Amino acid sequence: MSNAPVAADVRRRTRSLACESASSSRRLRPNSPLATALFLLLAFTLRAATLPREFEVTPTPLAAPPAFFTQVAVSNALCAAVSDAASLLVIGHRVTHDQHLAVFRLDANGQPTGEPTRLSLPKPAVLTKETNYPLGLLFHPRLPVLYVWQDITAPSQDKQEKHAAFTNWLEFEHLLIYAVKPTGLELVEAAAHGVGFHCGLSGGTVGLDAAGKTLFLPNSIGGTWDEAGIAYYALDAQGLPVEADEADAAKTRVKAGKEKPLASRFARTVVALQRKRTHRYYPSGAGWFAGSEAMVMGGYSGCMSADFQRGGLRQAWFSTMEHIGNCVLAGHPQQPALYLAMQNTPRLFQLAHADGFVSLLPQVASVKGAQLQGAPVVLTQQARVAVGAAMSVCLFGLEADGRLDGKVDQVALPSASVRAMAYAEKRGRLYVAVDKGN
Repeated sequence: MSNAPVAADVRRRTRSLACESASSSRRLRPNSPLATALFLLLAFTLRAATLPREFEVTPTPLAAPPAFFTQVAVSNALCAAVSDAASLLVIGHRVTHDQHLAVFRLDANGQPTGEPTRLSLPKPAVLTKETNYPLGLLFHPRLPVLYVWQDITAPSQDKQEKHAAFTNWLEFEHLLIYAVKPTGLELVEAAAHGVGFHCGLSGGTVGLDAAGKTLFLPNSIGGTWDEAGIAYYALDAQGLPVEADEADAAKTRVKAGKEKPLASRFARTVVALQRKRTHRYYPSGAGWFAGSEAMVMGGYSGCMSADFQRGGLRQAWFSTMEHIGNCVLAGHPQQPALYLAMQNTPRLFQLAHADGFVSLLPQVASVKGAQLQGAPVVLTQQARVAVGAAMSVCLFGLEADGRLDGKVDQVALPSASVRAMAYAEKRGRLYVAVDKGN
């Protein structure tokens, strides 16, 4: 069914409501959160008759991967990130040896060229026998910087807080910052250690606010050891952690195009983290989306909208109600839509939002026979959302406004679990890490 008549009707009704509002009180601004919420509410109402809010779908198997797929052989892959500007693809995987990152250079067509450069993530010498592994990768959208979030095997949670057996793990740095240089990636900063973070978790990554000036970290300690929190750093003009007032000062003294090249700052003591409670369980920071007014964070059985822009953390938690499990989140870069993949279940939730504040009831799609095991990845040029699963990738079709259209294609792949994917928006290409090449 075409979206044009529905969209025209929604616009007509929104204008009508705006006129009524103006006559009774004040004019409704076209781009205000209220106008956006009205648009979403009307769109939801008009489509309710054509597609149930909760539905089960039998996926359509594809005989071969689509042309926009690029499979990259990296075994046991956990995360991936791609930079159009730097023409780099980075895939993080869990290994017994010390080569945690595979860095591929991309040609003009976006295809990996040659063998990757292998990088090892650092850990303290006292933890040599433990296995560290990357959980999240994020390129800064405007700066030549790559953020890496790592974790490490550790004692059980009941032997971490103030426990003598956990002392050595307090030296482990979860956050690694790499400068993107013509010669490759160079480690310039390591941070986020100590009693403020849990170790041994299997989920969590980093996120940036809409301005790219605040870096959010997962799996921090909340009000108690059992409560997940959010930690965050203010960033300077080079994308490195600084005190908040120092970051503000940098805005006035650094002009566009005049930034100094990143250099190692390990001699400097990294500033203290800022922290906020979430009143939720672990993991926190299982995917982030930066709205213009609030950050949205994936977590345990739902997601949280958090307004950091007016002092203290004002938060609202969306719960998946009777559906319980870890949820990984992604947001549509062009439409007011969020996607929550509940891990090891067949369920994908689609939620509307207004500037980062979650609104309305979600769509809930259950893919018959699928077990979703990765983060959603929005494919803007293809109007789809890709989610990794057991030995496959599910491609959910999207309406023009980012809602699910009820169709799912499934691509079989040579991996026990597909978790690491990244989308190059300019090239319109999806990179999928598989255990072995076809």
